[in-house]
Amino acid sequence: MKPFSWSWSKLKNYRTCPKRHYEIDLAKNYKEGESEPLKWGNLLHNSMAQYIERDQPMPTMVSRYKQWPDNVKKLKGLPGVEVTVENKMAIAQDFTATAFFDAATWFRAVIDVKIILPPEMKTAITIDWKTGGSVNPEFEQLALSSQVIFANYPEVEQVGSIYVWFGHDTQTIKVYRREDMVPMWNELWPMINEMTEAYRTTTYPPKPSGLCKSYCPVVSCPYHGKGSQ
Repeated sequence: MKPFSWSWSKLKNYRTCPKRHYEIDLAKNYKEGESEPLKWGNLLHNSMAQYIERDQPMPTMVSRYKQWPDNVKKLKGLPGVEVTVENKMAIAQDFTATAFFDAATWFRAVIDVKIILPPEMKTAITIDWKTGGSVNPEFEQLALSSQVIFANYPEVEQVGSIYVWFGHDTQTIKVYRREDMVPMWNELWPMINEMTEAYRTTTYPPKPSGLCKSYCPVVSCPYHGKGSQ
């Protein structure tokens, strides 16, 4: 068995339904359906990355959002500023930086845009493009993105983490300092322990909800196609 590792999306899926998480994320017996909103989100993410990194023109259907990557591109080329996209970053369980697929890797994160400001500023910025229908900031994800920044950049003392909500032309900003990580982990640790034990024992019971009826591909589950009752 490979050592236990996780990501924020796996944590979120586990909370929704342990069996769904196991069948899709771990055993890979099923795949999420590629809905039209998911296709749209993938197109937008890819277009943003290519435009920022390679100056590749954006497709017409997403070009109305060009102002957001344009703001990022203004920082490229400034002295001491590092701008990268689609950043695959990871840490070991002792919170030291690791490669994304290293044997010691414990937590993985993909950051849509990472901006490291000049060393004397001791500041980084992370951006996550959001294409969902509602503004629903999940600060836990932003905090975890900040944690991998702190691990990989010892000089950084604060991270400005940003959600950009394309459907609403707005953004959510949260600033994290290194000392903010301790209470975040204290709150999160019981759930991580639960996930670790589930992985060790391969114990992933179903958790029926309204998602079972129309939104779950795990047809082997006894609740598939049913409601939460």
